[in-house]
Amino acid sequence: MDTFIHSVRSCETRLMAVALGLVLGTGVFLARPVAAQCIDHSNDPAGCQPSTFDTPIGQMPSVRVGATGELDPFSSEADARTGFSRLENELHLFRNFEHLHWVLTVPSEKDPATGGWRGGDLDGGGDARGMGIAGNCLYVGHRNGAGVVRGVNILRIQPDPVASPPVMVGEIPAMVVGNEGFDDRELRALLYTTSGGQDRMILVRNAGTRTIGRLETYQIDIDTCLPTGQSETYDFNGPSHEFFLWLDPANPNRVVVYMAMFAGGGLPDPADPALRIPDAIAMAVTDEDTGDMLATPRILAGFSLQEVGGPPINERPDPTGLFADGRFADFSQVEDRSGAAGNNQNRQNNMLHSLTVSDDGERVYVAGGNAGFYVLNSEGVAHARDADLVAGTAGCHQRSTIVLVNGVVDASKLADLANDCLHMVVSDDPGLQALLASDAADAAKASRYLVLMTRSRVDVHPPFSSLPTGIHSAVFVPGRPAQIRNNAAERPAHVWLSDENGGCPLMHARMVSVESEATPVIVGAFAIPDNQMQECLDQANTEPSGEPRRRVPQQNHNPTVFANLVFTSWYGHGLRVIDISNPYTPREVGHAITLPHGVTRTYPVFKDGLIYWADSDTGLHVGRYTGPRREELPGPGSGTYEGNATSPHR
Repeated sequence: MDTFIHSVRSCETRLMAVALGLVLGTGVFLARPVAAQCIDHSNDPAGCQPSTFDTPIGQMPSVRVGATGELDPFSSEADARTGFSRLENELHLFRNFEHLHWVLTVPSEKDPATGGWRGGDLDGGGDARGMGIAGNCLYVGHRNGAGVVRGVNILRIQPDPVASPPVMVGEIPAMVVGNEGFDDRELRALLYTTSGGQDRMILVRNAGTRTIGRLETYQIDIDTCLPTGQSETYDFNGPSHEFFLWLDPANPNRVVVYMAMFAGGGLPDPADPALRIPDAIAMAVTDEDTGDMLATPRILAGFSLQEVGGPPINERPDPTGLFADGRFADFSQVEDRSGAAGNNQNRQNNMLHSLTVSDDGERVYVAGGNAGFYVLNSEGVAHARDADLVAGTAGCHQRSTIVLVNGVVDASKLADLANDCLHMVVSDDPGLQALLASDAADAAKASRYLVLMTRSRVDVHPPFSSLPTGIHSAVFVPGRPAQIRNNAAERPAHVWLSDENGGCPLMHARMVSVESEATPVIVGAFAIPDNQMQECLDQANTEPSGEPRRRVPQQNHNPTVFANLVFTSWYGHGLRVIDISNPYTPREVGHAITLPHGVTRTYPVFKDGLIYWADSDTGLHVGRYTGPRREELPGPGSGTYEGNATSPHR
């Protein structure tokens, strides 16, 4: 009889048949085929995919190894690289990914007591932090701290970036107070052409300590990648956090920083003791007429959720554990392998953590920590001149209208919210505006407003415990506008959210529909196996050799999003690639987890078809995605794409 073998399109699976007979002398093959593990009858480019990769933490060394992959603090760099590469292959830590380069940003040092190596990227002891790329220039900052004052590494991407790794060409000195180096948390670089035809490159640096936040802008020489000028240092008078770098499509001279004041918002404003520092601050860093770097950044507008009726910062529960919006699930009765109790949240930060800005500048998508996700109308900033915003003559209120005083909403001020330069989109709703203009009682207006404003935030906290952050990042899905009525601006249909926390259970990622901007809703989610409570509790706390291992954080963090693919840093679970072609059913199509076991933290940055990311423990990595839909990604000559800056840029 004839044997028919059906070809099946599959990335990682193959049609398998199990023979139940023997080949007889007559040539007859007595066999019964068994159903394949995965048969894809659809036209999905991704086809069949294996389950989401379960990070083999117990088999992954978090410190230096030798050429055979065994722990060895005395090994040479060459042997350590050989051993890590061998383990990455054996443990299947890369799927649909090529690991092209590993650039060390923190060298190892000899331990005088033992003679072994320690404290460097090869030892899992590095401290890479923010990363920025523009043109052929790449910048990596460092965490720093007491007695640690590493400057910003300046690297140059080589003409053949596949064959050759980026090369160190200089350094920008660390910011320092006393003996404490500032954490270079965020770096963004931008190459743009002014209206006069001049090419300009700037690097924006956000650094600080737990109580200080400062911003500096550098004019960069495009050819050498070295600074040629520096702005004054702007002090936020509180800890600034993450920021978005927006290039105005209507004015190529105009670059605006949108700064999130996580932990800094709500502090007294030294410029006016009667006010508080806003949660979000928009500030100009270039001259809107010439495109040159400003000597001093200029504050354009601010927004504060609490001022407009949002939940209080650092909210505490009542004696029974009940918060204003509910109760957190309590897992404190269980312990992980190290004896740490499961999560039980005793406060809500309700602080704005990060934000992204639409290409036209008219919308800000806010990751609001434990206050959830929401959308701001930023048309007042997008369409005004910087000079008018600074002078207060732009036709909108520079700061949020204060409608909540001592826990009571002043209904007479609610209609003014829509005139704030930055305001929640719910305030634009025609039904709400009609109610506020009516002769309804103030109590009815305030009650209705609070319901709609609260509903306009996707807030899963509580019941999900999520400290220290909550909703960490909110990045809109580009190229797929909402198919709704009156969407001439082609606003996106969906936003991808990451949720950062420590402990067990770990949080996951979510897909949110913003087809109705004022009533966003979760429509999909993505998680890894360790997001399950039992897997989280059972994570290994020893090296493969059995000795205690250093603790590696596990949080979901920063995504760079394309129309059908999300590339997201997931701390100790590496870089994950997620197919979102169907936003209701995200699924993993690739991953890259480097060794020694570290913390993949930065927004992945795409440059000429390659992916760059900084690992907080192991330095700079360069790779290339080879999986399904790779042809949809920007290739050579297409510019630079990242999750926290207007993309593409040069």
